[in-house]
Amino acid sequence: MTVLENLLREIDKLSAEEVKELYQALIRKMAVSLKDPREFYDDWDDPEVDRAYASVWN
Repeated sequence: MTVLENLLREIDKLSAEEVKELYQALIRKMAVSLKDPREFYDDWDDPEVDRAYASVWN
């Protein structure tokens, strides 16, 4: 059995409130700080990428 399978079985034992708290903790753990997005996105100032996004949103 994998670690993920074990975790899923354990989640089944939690109350709805505990599952909600777990979900919120996971979201916080996965969140990306965008204080300086250039540190995270290597294409932040790429004009080609900007044009591609502009064509989707316009």
